[in-house]
Amino acid sequence: MGTESHILIHEMIDGHEERMINLKKFYPFFRLCDHALTQFREGRYERIDMGYVTMAVLRFFIEENSFNDRKVVYEEYESFMRELLCRDFYLDRDDTGITELIQYIFDKITNEGRPFYFEYYEPKTGQKKAARTRLIESHYQEGIVAYTISSDAVEFYLETKEMKDESRISIEQLLLNKMIRSKNFKGGLEVIRRINSEVTRLMLKQNEIVTLLSHNIFEGVKELDHFSKSGLRWFDEEQKLFDTNLELVKKALLKAQEEDYNSHALDEIFCLNQELKRAMDRHEALLSACTKLQIQADEMMIKAKHSRFRRRMDFSDLLRKAMEKDDIRLLESMVSPLFGVKIKKTMGFGCLDECLLCRNGEEEKGEAEPEGIEENYVFEDEIEEERIYHNFSLLLRILFDTLLSRKSLMLEELQHLYIMKFTENILNNGDYYGFLAHLSQKDYYHLMQIREKPDTFLEEIMAELVMKDRNKNYEDLSFSLEFLPDQKLDAGKENYITNIRFERQGM
Repeated sequence: MGTESHILIHEMIDGHEERMINLKKFYPFFRLCDHALTQFREGRYERIDMGYVTMAVLRFFIEENSFNDRKVVYEEYESFMRELLCRDFYLDRDDTGITELIQYIFDKITNEGRPFYFEYYEPKTGQKKAARTRLIESHYQEGIVAYTISSDAVEFYLETKEMKDESRISIEQLLLNKMIRSKNFKGGLEVIRRINSEVTRLMLKQNEIVTLLSHNIFEGVKELDHFSKSGLRWFDEEQKLFDTNLELVKKALLKAQEEDYNSHALDEIFCLNQELKRAMDRHEALLSACTKLQIQADEMMIKAKHSRFRRRMDFSDLLRKAMEKDDIRLLESMVSPLFGVKIKKTMGFGCLDECLLCRNGEEEKGEAEPEGIEENYVFEDEIEEERIYHNFSLLLRILFDTLLSRKSLMLEELQHLYIMKFTENILNNGDYYGFLAHLSQKDYYHLMQIREKPDTFLEEIMAELVMKDRNKNYEDLSFSLEFLPDQKLDAGKENYITNIRFERQGM
């Protein structure tokens, strides 16, 4: 094999994992585009472009999280999406299916609360690996669920227009410099907003590294080193450009006051000056946070090393104890081995016989070291997902077996069966109510069709139950859900769903 071929193979193997990790941020977008709205409501909204909708939602979250510095609740997202769908896709505002459509799109973009898994092959180890990424993250705070955009999503949105190997902040500031000189102050405001967005992405990445350090110190240090090389090495250059642009804005403001610009132009320059100062403050805050993070990481690494390796002999600690007790005899354990050295070596005649009779085939072999076992970190949401998957499978199996023996079934009867099986503790289990909520997303299920193409998280569990069923009892099972209103309410009042009838179809 020639030298050029060897270099080529070396570059392919060493650079593959880094390229795959860089590609993971693009994976959710193309998966969302691939899973269009053809399956929702029998293709009624299939003309809606999921690519455009996804980019619009990311831009909305960047605006609220980065520029307005606040988290988003679901009602705000719903209001934004309703306006977008009616404006850009000409949907009727009175359409009763819009609310359900907005919820369906949100579930797809958030992947129903689960991360997107991007699987790739690692040639160094010969194994498959999975990279995790999210677009939207949720936080429970003060009794409400709020949503924020992830750093991967911000990076993906920025990289759709910019190059990765350069500092985005420096590139945007060069553009800002040109806009100030050409008196395009309104365009300069947009550039500063993009700078703030990039600073926010770096802050989010820094927070994620802090979390990783608390779970896995060695992986966290590795990620911090990569973060420092790829995102923080341009700080000095960026700070110089900030100072230059701030000086230009101050000169433009003085010139505008001297030449008596109109009030609109003065307002634009003043806003540009304020936004630039705020961007500089956030940039300095990022530098301070990263400096503290580096110090914190060094301290955590030292503690991890001390706890990982057992100390054999601490001579300084032994000397300190001897000085405190004023007793030099404590140093005996340190110096006694030095006085017991046996300089003259002797060998008995029996050893000579053993050497002469020794055969090469009977030489001692070194002890083989066992191969290390790679430890995989299990995330908390994966543990939660495994528990939910197990519980949903048990609840579905009872529902399927009951429908195979009965034509129809009421929800209260099904609940009685669950209580008989799992005791009344199931009524205090949140997974039970989550199961009913997932099951109520559709009013008809055909297990043969679901096995071929599952659409939701619950349908994936149904498909696996069908495939694992050795007796093939579930394949032809299909059933519908009829949502029954409360008959006790007055005729003039709105009826509420209080029961569900499960009815087997066909068979």
